[in-house]
Amino acid sequence: MSKSSVRTFVESLIPRQLLTISPIEIFGSALAVGILLFLSNLSVATFGDPLFVAPLAASIAIIFVDAKMTVSRTWNVVAGQFLSAAVALGVVALIGGHIELAAMIAMGLALLVMHSARCLHPPACATALLIVVSPEIQHPVFLFLPVLLGAFVVVAIAWLVHFLEARFPSRWGRFQMRQRHTGG
Repeated sequence: MSKSSVRTFVESLIPRQLLTISPIEIFGSALAVGILLFLSNLSVATFGDPLFVAPLAASIAIIFVDAKMTVSRTWNVVAGQFLSAAVALGVVALIGGHIELAAMIAMGLALLVMHSARCLHPPACATALLIVVSPEIQHPVFLFLPVLLGAFVVVAIAWLVHFLEARFPSRWGRFQMRQRHTGG
């Protein structure tokens, strides 16, 4: 391997586009996860599964990395999470104990329903999958606590953070992190 090809390879690993995130966005995302974990602990008494925070944490990451993306819109986050959970509960009710089949159908239907409702939100697919593989959370109440409430918490904190960021710009500026340009 020549020296220039090694250099080309190493340069291809170095990100070319800058991604900026403000200190208030970092604080807001940490606050949102903390509140979700608190709500999750409340729901553990009912359902016994604190893992639901993971799909909403992915929603938080998407919202705070780029709030202008379509999948970051309020409708996408709230409706995507809720509809995916509803689809998964429906699939589990119809198919029952065949987890692999139920997971495949729930994921496909969740994507189809989100696409039809114009609320595509990729982390909501994880919500559907989590419901299918976790029997202790396969209850209609789960749609409202923690799914719907959690989605509203995420969106409310994002609104607050973006309002504060616009109203009181950070005197520290924005942290600059390198992000690889994907060409898309």
